[in-house]
Amino acid sequence: MIRPFALAAAMLLTVPAGGLCSPGSGSVGPMSTVRSPVVPHAQMRGDGPPPQATHFSVTASDPEFWTIVSQDAELVEWARGFGLNEGPVWVPDGGKGYVLVSGLLDNVIYKVTPEKQVSVYLDYAGYTGDDPEHTGTQTRSGRSHVLLIGPSCTGLDPEGRLVWCADNDRMVMRLEPDGTRTVLSAGYQGKRFSGPNDISIAADGSIYLTENDFGLRDAGKSPDKQMPGGVFLIRNGTTTKLIDASELGGVANGVTLSPDGKYLYVTAGFDTIRRYPVKADGTLGPGTDFAKGAGIGDGMKTDLAGNIYSTSGGGPGIVRVTSPAGKLLGTINLPVYGGEPKRQICATNVAFGGTDGKSLFITACDALFEVRLKASGLLLKRKS
Repeated sequence: MIRPFALAAAMLLTVPAGGLCSPGSGSVGPMSTVRSPVVPHAQMRGDGPPPQATHFSVTASDPEFWTIVSQDAELVEWARGFGLNEGPVWVPDGGKGYVLVSGLLDNVIYKVTPEKQVSVYLDYAGYTGDDPEHTGTQTRSGRSHVLLIGPSCTGLDPEGRLVWCADNDRMVMRLEPDGTRTVLSAGYQGKRFSGPNDISIAADGSIYLTENDFGLRDAGKSPDKQMPGGVFLIRNGTTTKLIDASELGGVANGVTLSPDGKYLYVTAGFDTIRRYPVKADGTLGPGTDFAKGAGIGDGMKTDLAGNIYSTSGGGPGIVRVTSPAGKLLGTINLPVYGGEPKRQICATNVAFGGTDGKSLFITACDALFEVRLKASGLLLKRKS
């Protein structure tokens, strides 16, 4: 999920092409001087001018990248107007299929068809309570101050049922064929989650979950935070904590399994992926740093060859492709729109889909994009 915003250095996309301020604190009376705050320089979200516009492009750091992504790859827009989105998953449906997208601001999961038709697939997907004025973590979308009240992760279990992160209900849920909802986990050892964020579902139905503070108003400062975040395993009705956030070394966000299920990859903070061997019982062995750099920090997926596709988060939108050996192969660089009002195009997560598994779907904050690949993605097969 996109992280709560804090003013930081500008984030500009440097790849080849393919207002009014609030007064300072303190009382203001007659003859008082109001001092304007320092306005940050160009950045995609928050105050200050917008960054310079750039076009969609692909950049190779290793020749192997071109066996995965075409040099003339195109960016296809499937839908726009989400504000902030997350959790894409491809749902097979006969010979066509469709994409489910989480609306972080809208409290719904949307369905987007190949005909580019958007509809509500699941309402009240992030929060089902009756006090929405006091829930949701605040962040920025462009210049706007917004609340994250909607769902985050989505995935399909081996039986094809939707599993998702109801962030502000602080639960991992499953949608049954009759439309009822099953709580798979709401916490650990009697304590509630603070905001389930992302999942990776193993072939046996085990669910690896990253948990952080995004389901709470004021995030980690909330008095209702009951335990540290980290990585959890939901298996056979039992929730087990695998990695504490302090051990991980950064906020747990993206998570994905290798195609053979032998390794689990987890983002640790804004620029690091850590890799953990998966034991026979689903628990993890000691982890090691796997990759560092730009294009890391949010959701991830793997293709059938074991390459990892990681996302940059709040903006600019970068999808990084890393080999199973930890080598940076290249990046898919989403466009940056200049001008006002600011339009935030980021990269929060990815999903493989299409009938051949070669469509890479990217949730890009305001838009859902598709990039056709040469490589095939890992699509979880249903049990017979």
